[in-house]
Amino acid sequence: MRSLLRDRREWRFAPSPDASLVEAIRVSLGCSHAIAVLLAQRGGSAWDALLDPVAQRSHPPSALPDIEHAVARLTRAIEKGERVFIHGDFDVDGLTGAAVLYRTLRPLLPPNSVKVEVSDRAAGHGLSRPFVLRAIDEGFSLVVTADCGVASQPEIAELRAAGIDTVVTDHHLPVGDLPAAVAIVDPHRGDHAYPNRHLAGVGVAYKLACALYESLGKPTPTALLDLVALGTIADLVPLCADGDNENQRLIREGFHLMSAAQGSSLGLRTLMAKLSINPKKLTTTDFGYLVAPKLNAANRAGDPKVAFLLLITEVADQAEYLAEILLDYNRDREIAQNDLIAQAEAMIREEGMDPQEDGILFLVGTYWNEGILGLVASNLTERYRVPTLVLSRGDRITRGSCRSVGDFDVSAALDAVGPLLLQYGGHKMAAGFSVANESLPELEERLAEYVAEHRSSIAAFHPEEIDTEVSLTDVDVRFYTNLASLAPYGPGNPPPRFLLRDCLFDGLSLVGSHRQHLKGRVVQNGVALPFIAFRLGKHLEAFEEAGNLDLVCQIGFDDWRNDIQVQGIDLVRPIAS
Repeated sequence: MRSLLRDRREWRFAPSPDASLVEAIRVSLGCSHAIAVLLAQRGGSAWDALLDPVAQRSHPPSALPDIEHAVARLTRAIEKGERVFIHGDFDVDGLTGAAVLYRTLRPLLPPNSVKVEVSDRAAGHGLSRPFVLRAIDEGFSLVVTADCGVASQPEIAELRAAGIDTVVTDHHLPVGDLPAAVAIVDPHRGDHAYPNRHLAGVGVAYKLACALYESLGKPTPTALLDLVALGTIADLVPLCADGDNENQRLIREGFHLMSAAQGSSLGLRTLMAKLSINPKKLTTTDFGYLVAPKLNAANRAGDPKVAFLLLITEVADQAEYLAEILLDYNRDREIAQNDLIAQAEAMIREEGMDPQEDGILFLVGTYWNEGILGLVASNLTERYRVPTLVLSRGDRITRGSCRSVGDFDVSAALDAVGPLLLQYGGHKMAAGFSVANESLPELEERLAEYVAEHRSSIAAFHPEEIDTEVSLTDVDVRFYTNLASLAPYGPGNPPPRFLLRDCLFDGLSLVGSHRQHLKGRVVQNGVALPFIAFRLGKHLEAFEEAGNLDLVCQIGFDDWRNDIQVQGIDLVRPIAS
């Protein structure tokens, strides 16, 4: 099926699950055929585990590498009342990871003995030498990292030489030899096999908190799961992968806490209130597209310490003040982001780039705002469905941010060109790097060769998948409730896509501040539901003329109207059953 609205986008049905399993699920639950198909596709014979939170148990922290060494070193620090310096990365994963470690250790150590530093873009990812010198000068005996450290070999070696121990909590792929830390808690270590290699940095920090509290005979610090949910969603790690859905379960538990106003972060709740987010109806979209960008705006257009302080404050007035600062940062970030996206689009047109043929976007601008490179890369990756690298060329060094889609592993791609890079790190879906300006031509050439060898993993070269067909007569409150029970959705567990056949449209109108969205009603065999087609206002005429066309869509809920609606629309020509 070819899209009538989006150039080159094609659709196909996902592989059909075993018909007898689908029927067994349908009979067991009394659900629609479409819901039974989804459960069979995503859960197989263990489909019931998708619906039963009790069956989705977390893996014990003891399975993580070096966790016992990390707990032993923290316990010694607690017993001796040592001074502990926490270092977190500046993105939301690092901010939430640092907040988890701070909230874990502060009650266990003497007043004013725990200090936190979150990095910024000037210092870069990971530990920096200025941080090392501060730790030495200020007399700390232990450094604990959040979402970084596994690639900070020189800095950790210098700390060790000064008599300062380091406990690393990280989730990035190790590059080269492991640093000389007391403990390196990282699920990606090749010498261990933690079942969920896709824990976010905040997830690793939380596992350490759980292990420490267990060793001290204290209850599991589940109140921290609001921060775990936020950081996990923001970092784009798979929620379900290789038969494991621990990340999905952690998010689900975090959402449950927040719906009962039991999360640890007053500041997070305050920011959500300012964004009109209902904690009782939380989705990954709320955190990924509304909350996380506001926190990230601090490292893109201001000071990331503001975001960290918001996450840990326990004073309502301070939470209000810090949230307003973040919203101001975000307005500046939006302006800069839209401007850079426009520049990138102009470059694609003027240079005659064809990303859906080349399989990659490699864009270099002089003095582009480094704080928003990742956002622009994400935007272009979503649009063209190819891995995207957006780079800012400075006087001598170029810094870049990468985003991926589908099965293409950008971290592995950077590994392949590692000798050309000055520094790099990340994971499958997102990474960053720096490179000498004179190496840029060779880097682009080598990456193009790598993409050519891995074309089968590029999303743009494969049709997108429709989960199953559905009729509007099946779409009711119960249907939506069943869909919601499979949430949270995200990487590894995408929102289901459905095919609606023989559709008509009426009541069409343009909405949004720039009239860029299209709304109305979709009609099938006399049954109608409201729809919203985001960013498809320019296709108003196609919808007005549409008749007996098939519709690929998602099913969502409109909180303003309090009813079910059709979303994420694409029109395709009628296809055979």
